[in-house]
Formats: sequence, C-alpha cells, structure tokens
Amino acid sequence: MKSALAAIGLALAVAVTASAQSKPNFSGTWILDVAKSDFGGAPALTSMSHEIQHKGTTIGIATTQKTAQLELVNRRTLTTDGKENTNHLKTSAGDQDVKSTSKWDGPRLLTTMTLDVQGTPASVTDTWELSADARVLTITRSATMPDGSITQKFVFNKQ
Repeated sequence: MKSALAAIGLALAVAVTASAQSKPNFSGTWILDVAKSDFGGAPALTSMSHEIQHKGTTIGIATTQKTAQLELVNRRTLTTDGKENTNHLKTSAGDQDVKSTSKWDGPRLLTTMTLDVQGTPASVTDTWELSADARVLTITRSATMPDGSITQKFVFNKQ
C-alpha cells in the first residue's frame, strides 16, 4: 500500500515557480532534478516537467512524468483562493477525480488533496517554496493513509 501511495504521490506532483514576494506568479517551465530529489522510498522518476500558466488566482498546470514502466500526462487547474477544485487525473493506480484546495502561507503555496488509493482514502499536502534567486523550486509532499505516511521532496530547476 505504501508503494501505491508513493506512486500516486508522484503522479500528483505539481510544480510552481515563485518569487520572494508574498504571492508570486508561478508561470514557467520546470524540470525535475532527479539527483537532488528524495522520493521517500518510492521508485524514482526518470523525468518530470511542468508547464505552468498563472493568471490571477488561477494556475493551469501541464505535467509529463516518466518512470521505467510508464508515462503519465496530466492537465489540471488550481485556484489560490482556498476554494475546492476537482481535476480528473491519470495515476499509476488508474484515472480518478482528485479534489484539492490551495492557499497562501506567506510566499509558500500549500495545496491539500484528497484521493483514493486502491479503495483507501488518502490525504496529500504539498508545500511549494522557491529559492532566493527564483531558479529552484522545492515541493515537499506529505501523504497520509490509514496504514502510514510518506514524505517526499521534489527539486525542480527553471528552464
């Protein structure tokens, strides 16, 4: 079950770009630095990229990620106003609707998601933080299910 949760977590990775301001604009192209990332015991991704378009309170995200076994391509929309969003996503455990809310914590954006992992509810929280030079984005993910939790760190470089 832990590996299934980790795989789902990888499928939900969302990257953003930010500046040091309290509410940054996340637009840009981000490429995962596999060597600097920590997959929390889950199989490492071979690659991941995010194309972000941020206008006002809306963030559009196109993600492509690859493992040795599969490639997943997803598009989703988040809003930064704390309102619930529902996106239909492809995961390694199959397609499903994922509900999320996003809100600001100073210059960081926190997104909390709920989803189903092989019939078991899961909660995932992503915290997005940008380096001082706005070239490196770190997403820290905490995923929790009734039988355990996992913490992951995804490091992205801006193209």
